[in-house]
Amino acid sequence: MPKSPSIITVSLNPAVDRVMEVADFRIGAHQLGREVRRTPAGKGVNVSRVLAAMDTPCVATGYLGRDNRDEFRRVLGGGRVADEFFPLPGRTRENVTITDPATRQETHIRDVGLEVDERNFQRLLTKLRLIAREGYFVLFCGSMPPGIGPDEFARLVDACIEVGARVAVDTSGEPLRAVADRKLWLLKPNTAELAELVGRDLPDREAQLAAARELTEHVDVVLLTRGAEGAYLLTGDQIVHGHAEAAPELICNTVGCGDVMLGVFVAGLHAGLGVREAFGQAIAAATAAACYLATAEFDMDLFKKLKHEVELTDL
Repeated sequence: MPKSPSIITVSLNPAVDRVMEVADFRIGAHQLGREVRRTPAGKGVNVSRVLAAMDTPCVATGYLGRDNRDEFRRVLGGGRVADEFFPLPGRTRENVTITDPATRQETHIRDVGLEVDERNFQRLLTKLRLIAREGYFVLFCGSMPPGIGPDEFARLVDACIEVGARVAVDTSGEPLRAVADRKLWLLKPNTAELAELVGRDLPDREAQLAAARELTEHVDVVLLTRGAEGAYLLTGDQIVHGHAEAAPELICNTVGCGDVMLGVFVAGLHAGLGVREAFGQAIAAATAAACYLATAEFDMDLFKKLKHEVELTDL
C-alpha cells in the first residue's frame, strides 16, 4: 500500500473565485465586463493546487457544497491531491474580483459560506484525529464558515497539535486570536492581521518586526507578508527579508500570492530544503504568481528565473 501524503490542507470555507475585467470600473455605473477566469479556490484549495504544481502530494479536506462539487474535482484531480472533503447541502460560495486594466486596481467581493452543523463539525474533527500524525504538516487556511466559531476552530487545531503535527494557520480575526497562543509550527500574517493579533498599532516596519518576533517565542516560523516590499521569515534565531523584483507592468493579479508562498514553502521543506532556501523559493513563486492572471497559479519558467534573482537579506 502506498504511503499516505504527509501534508494535509484544511479548507473550512472554500469558494469559486471569479475574476471579472471591467475597464474604467466605477461604483454605481452600468458597465460591460468580461469574465477572464473562474477557478475553484479558497486559500486551502489554492495551497493544494500549488503543492500539486510542485509535484508534492497532499490530502485536502474540509467542506464543499454538493451542488457544484464537480468544479472542485476537476482542479483537485491529477493524482497529487487526495480529495477528502465533506459535502454540505447547497453550493460552495462564489467570490468576485473586479480588475480594472486602465487603473490596475482590484476590487474584491466576498460571499459568506455554507453553514456547518454539529454533525459535520464532528466528522471533520474525527477525520483529523485519524489522519494527522507526528511530523505531518497540517495547514489551516482561510476564513470560517457559519457554524464554526473561534472555539470550534481551536478544537480542530488542538486535535492536530496533540498528535505532534506541524500546524500552520493562515486566517484572521477571532479565529486567529483563538489559536495564536498555541504551540504552532507556522503563522503567516500580513501587517493588518499582525496588528489585529497583537492588539496595537504597528505603524512601521520596525514595530511590525518586533511584534512578529514576539510570536516566535511559541511559534516556530512566522512569515510576515508586506505586499510589494516582499516578506520576512522569522524564527527563534533569524530574521530574513525576501524580495524578488518584477516589472510593474507585469503585475496583474495579487490574489492568492500568499497561498502560493505558503504552498511552495512547505513543498520546499517537504523536499528537504532548509528553511532559508525554501523561503527564497517561496518568494520567487509568489512574485511569479503576481504576474499571472489566474488566482494562485504561476508560470513555471518565470518562477525558475526569479529563483536566481531573489534577494535574501539577514537582519
